[in-house]
Amino acid sequence: MHLFQPSLLIIGKVAAGARRLLIWITVTCGLLIVATWNLDGPALWWDEGWTLSVARNWVESGHYGRMRDGQKARPGLEASFTTTLPVGAIMRVLGVGVWQGRLFGALCAVATILLLAAMADRIYNRRIAIATIIVALLLTPHPVVHPFLLGRRVLAEMPMLTYLMIGYFCLWWALNGRWIALAPAILVLAIAWISKAQTAPFLLTSLIASMLVALLGRQWRVAGVFAVVAAGVVTGAPRIAQGVYSRLVDPSLPPDPTMGLIETVAVVIDPGRRIDALQNLMLFGLSALCGILWAAWKLWQERASAAHGDRNWYIRCTLVALCGSWLAWYLLLSIGWGRYMAPPVIIASLFVAALFADGTGNFAVHRSLDLLINVLTLRRMTRAGGAALCVAILITWSGTLTAMSIAPVYFARDNTAQRIASWLNALPPGTRIETYETELHFLLHQPYTFPPDQVHVALLRRLWGIEADAPITYDPLVNDPDYLVEGGTGVAGLYEPTLASGQFHLVLEDGVYRVFARIR
Repeated sequence: MHLFQPSLLIIGKVAAGARRLLIWITVTCGLLIVATWNLDGPALWWDEGWTLSVARNWVESGHYGRMRDGQKARPGLEASFTTTLPVGAIMRVLGVGVWQGRLFGALCAVATILLLAAMADRIYNRRIAIATIIVALLLTPHPVVHPFLLGRRVLAEMPMLTYLMIGYFCLWWALNGRWIALAPAILVLAIAWISKAQTAPFLLTSLIASMLVALLGRQWRVAGVFAVVAAGVVTGAPRIAQGVYSRLVDPSLPPDPTMGLIETVAVVIDPGRRIDALQNLMLFGLSALCGILWAAWKLWQERASAAHGDRNWYIRCTLVALCGSWLAWYLLLSIGWGRYMAPPVIIASLFVAALFADGTGNFAVHRSLDLLINVLTLRRMTRAGGAALCVAILITWSGTLTAMSIAPVYFARDNTAQRIASWLNALPPGTRIETYETELHFLLHQPYTFPPDQVHVALLRRLWGIEADAPITYDPLVNDPDYLVEGGTGVAGLYEPTLASGQFHLVLEDGVYRVFARIR
C-alpha cells in the first residue's frame, strides 16, 4: 500500500491541475463570447474613426496615415501604432470592417481581466482572483469604464492595460529571481508607455515609489530591479516609438501640428471640470477608490513585509501607486471625461475583490449575513459587522449602477453611420465630401476633406466650456466640397458659419447626422 501512495498523490495532483485548467478554459471561452458579441452594434465614435481609417489605409494601400481629398496625409489623432497596427493586422486577415476593427480591443479586454485575476492569485489568493473577475464585470458601472464596453471600442485603453499587466507580470517574475524576465518587463512596459499618453507619468510613479520604499528598507536587490526597469522604460520607449514611426510614416508628407492639447485635456483647472471629475469618481469609481485606499492601508499595516523583501508586497505597492496617482490626476487636473479614469478603476478590481474578502472573512457569506442582520435589526455594531455592511453597500451601489448603465449600451445597435456612408458612396465617383465625422472617413469610398488637427483643440475648449468663444478660423469652402456632413461635432459649431452662408441646403437627416448639398 505504501508503494502506491506516491503514485496516488501524483495522480491526484494531476487531476486537480486538469480540473483547474478546465475551469479556466471554460471561464476564458465564456469571457470571449460575452466580449465579442454584438461588436458592430454600438455606433462608431469619433475617436474610433481616426484609428480605423489609418488602419484601413495601411491595409489597403500600405500608407500609414490619413487620406485628405484622396491624397496621402500624415497620421494625427489616431491611437498609437501599438493599437493601430494590430487592428490593421486583423483586418488584413479577416477583411476591413467595423467588427474586425473592434476585435483586437475585445480580445485585449478578456486578456486584461484574466491577467488581473492571475495577478490577484499571486499577490493574494485564488478566491480573490475569482472575485476580481466578478468585480471587473459586475461592479464597474460607467459605460466607458466597463472593460467589455471599453474594449469593444477602437481605443488605446484596453491594449495599453494588456501591455501594462504583462509588463507587471514580468516585473513580478524578475523580483522573484527570474532575471531573464527583466528584458521583457522593460520592453512591454515601454510599449505600454507608448500606447497611451497619460500612462507615462503614472507608470514611472509606480516604479519610483516602489524603488524608494525598497531603498528605505535597505532592500538593495529589489530597489535595483525597479531602478533598472524604470531606466530601461524611460530610455527605451522614445527609441522604440521613433524607430517604428520612422519606418511607418513618410517624412515628405507635410506635418499637421497640434498645440495646446495637453492644457485642454490633461492640465485643466476650470472649476466645472473639477466638479464633473468628482461626480464621476464618486458615482462610478467609489468601489475602486475604496479598494485603493484599503490596499494602501494594508500596505502600511504590513510594512514589515517590505523590510523583509516580500516581493508580493512590492508589486501591490506598485499597483497602488499607479492607481492612486492616476485617480489623483483625474480628480485634480484632468478634463473629467469618464474614460480617463478607466485604467485605474479596472486595475483596482483586484483591490476591491481583496477588500470584499477582508470584509467578509474570506467570503464567508452566511457569517456575513448574520453580522448584517445583527447590525440592521439588533443594532449591534461590531467591527466585523461594520465591514460586512460597507461591503454590502458597495456591492449594492456599484451593482445597481452597473445594471442600469451597462445593459442598454451592451445590447444597443446603431448603424446610422453605415447608412450615411452608403448613401454618400452611391453618389457619382469623385464626389468631394467635407466632414469632421471621422467614423465616416473609415466608411467612405469617396474623397473627403476635414479641418487641421489644431481645430480639434478649439472644439474641445468650446464643447467642454473651458473657452466658450475659442476661435476657429477654418473655412471648409477652400476645399470646394460638393457635400458637407455634420454630426456630433456640430454641437461645437464647427460648420455654423458655412451653413449660415446659404451655400448649402439640407438633403438628408438620419440620427445625429445631417447631409448638406452644395448649391452650385
